[in-house]
Formats: sequence, structure tokens, C-alpha cells
Amino acid sequence: MVELSLDHFDYAISRILQQDNKISHRQISEQIGLSQASVQRRIVRMEQEAIIEKNCAVLNPKRFGEKVTSIIEVRLSEDRSVVMDRAKQYFAAVEEIQQCYFVNGGVSFIMIMISNNLSHFEVSVRKHFADNQDVKTYRTLIVLDRVKVSLDLCF
Repeated sequence: MVELSLDHFDYAISRILQQDNKISHRQISEQIGLSQASVQRRIVRMEQEAIIEKNCAVLNPKRFGEKVTSIIEVRLSEDRSVVMDRAKQYFAAVEEIQQCYFVNGGVSFIMIMISNNLSHFEVSVRKHFADNQDVKTYRTLIVLDRVKVSLDLCF
């Protein structure tokens, strides 16, 4: 994929939208010194070019009861491409897995999983890791506190 050319206005708009994507074009234009029409055109272009991938609500997990957040390290049974690709496809489709990263350095995947409670966590771990033929080993870590959660790219 070719990296797109973004100027300082595009980065400024991106930083603002990462913090609050419901902010008005007028407010953005006042903050960065561009017209509202220019801000709107730039946002539309960034959406069309998939620079802005998605607009979504970030939910407060404390408002949904005591969810269990876990970090899971997975080592695949084999380092063959077919196994890696199958595992990527499988983990991408698991509803409870919030984030999944294919990594190097002794493990194959690092993922963040959300469970409704400890019983749901146990069922999910058994189903997706313990009984998964492509998983050689896995390690789970239960999150005690969310110190920082962010997907910001522009600082």
C-alpha cells in the first residue's frame, strides 16, 4: 500500500477527530485555521482513502457489568503458512477477541479477549485455545485495571 501524502492540516484534523469525532467542522476549522468547507473536504478524502477507517463509539466497560479482560499469548503448533493463515482467519472471527496481533519473538499471537464473567472466560479459553488443533501452547493474563487504552496514531 502506498503511503498517502498528508500535510500538517490533515494531521491536525486527525488528532482532533481521534479525541472527539463528533466535533463540528466549524470547531475544527476554528482550531486549525481552515475554512469549514476545506475541513469537510479533507475529512471526506481521508474517509474515501481509508485513512479514517471507521467512526465508532468507545463504550465504557464499567457500564456493562464486570467484564473479564484477558491478554492471551498463543504459540502455534506449526510455523507453516497454511497454519498461520488458518489461525489468523479463525481468531479474526472469534467474537470475544477484541484485538489480535500476529507477532514474532517466541509466540505467534497476542490478543485481547473480553468475557462476560469467569465462566464465560473458561468456556472461551477451552474452545478457542485448549481444544484448537492449531494451538501448541497458550498463556492467559487477567487484566486487573485498564491503565491506558488508546488507538491514537497521530500525536
